[in-house]
Amino acid sequence: MKYLRLLMLRHGQTVESLNYTFNGWTDVELAPEGRAQLDEAAAALRGLRLDAVYSSDLKRAVYGGEALARDRGLKLTVEPRFREVNFGLCEGLRFPEIKTRWPELAEDILRPEGGNFLFPEGEGAAVFRKRINDALTELVNRHPGGAVALVSHAGVGRAVLADVLRLSNALMWSLTQDFACLNVVDFQEDGGVRVKLINGFLGPKGYHQEGPGFDRLVRDARI
Repeated sequence: MKYLRLLMLRHGQTVESLNYTFNGWTDVELAPEGRAQLDEAAAALRGLRLDAVYSSDLKRAVYGGEALARDRGLKLTVEPRFREVNFGLCEGLRFPEIKTRWPELAEDILRPEGGNFLFPEGEGAAVFRKRINDALTELVNRHPGGAVALVSHAGVGRAVLADVLRLSNALMWSLTQDFACLNVVDFQEDGGVRVKLINGFLGPKGYHQEGPGFDRLVRDARI
C-alpha cells in the first residue's frame, strides 16, 4: 500500500531556552548547541531519500530545513502556518510573570485536565490545532507517497501527534518534544495512519541533554 512518510524534526536549542521564556512567534536565534543539534540530525538522516523538505518561517526551524534540503539538492518550502503557538502578550515572559498577570491562565496551564487555555491576544488550543491540521492536510494531499521532512516546533509536533492519535488538548501538551527530536508518521492512501516514532533521538554530541532512551529514563526515575 502506498503511503507518505512524514519525518517531523523539532528545531534545536535556542538562546532563550535556558531562560524558560514563552517564545512562540518570536523569531529567536538558535544557540550554538542548537545549530550543532540540527547539523547532527541532518548528518544522521543524510542517507534517507526525501522528496520534499518543509519548515516554518521562523529561523530556528529554517536552519534545519535548509540543512536537509541542501544535502539533497532540494528547495526548502517555507510554510508560516507551521509556526509554534502564538503566545500573544505572553511572548517573551517566564511562567512566574504569566502567573502574576493572568493567574487564571496559569492555573489552566497547570491543571491536568486543562489544555483549553487562550493566550491573551494570541491563540488558544483549538485555533492552533486547526491551523496545524489544515496545513498538514494540504501537505499530505500534495504528497500522496514518498517521504517528506518538516522542521518546526514542539507545539507543532504535539498537535500533529495529538490529531493522528485522537488525543485531547490536555494530553497533547503532555507529549514530550525535546530539542531536535524526530517524530515519524506514515499516512496511508486509504486514510490509515501509523505512528512509527515519537521524540526520537539523533545525537550524540550536540545535545544539551541526553536524548530519550532507557538509560535516561532509569536515571530520571532514580531507580
